[in-house]
Amino acid sequence: MRTLLLFGLMAMGLTVAGCVNQEIHEYSPKWDSWMGSTKDDRIKEMGIPTRCHSFKDGGEVCEWMIPQQDGRQDLIGLTFNPKGQACQWSYRGFYGMQKSKTSC
Repeated sequence: MRTLLLFGLMAMGLTVAGCVNQEIHEYSPKWDSWMGSTKDDRIKEMGIPTRCHSFKDGGEVCEWMIPQQDGRQDLIGLTFNPKGQACQWSYRGFYGMQKSKTSC
């Protein structure tokens, strides 16, 4: 009986993980489409970032809070290369931490 319960919990955990993974992948194509856009483009669409950090090489990373209906706040971060073009996204929130396949 205990083994059956443990197996059931493991199966449920895998199902939830699968849903979470599926949910985050629904947003990935949109975030991927931002690669090559400028910070100005992102600000026009998303508003002023919550915070930004400039690197010595001229690159920059900025984060935007994404309020959700249930009151939680997710974060989407964009890294901009020295030319000012988005070259990587990162997500931190309900669905864990994810990064784009592309990087700067």
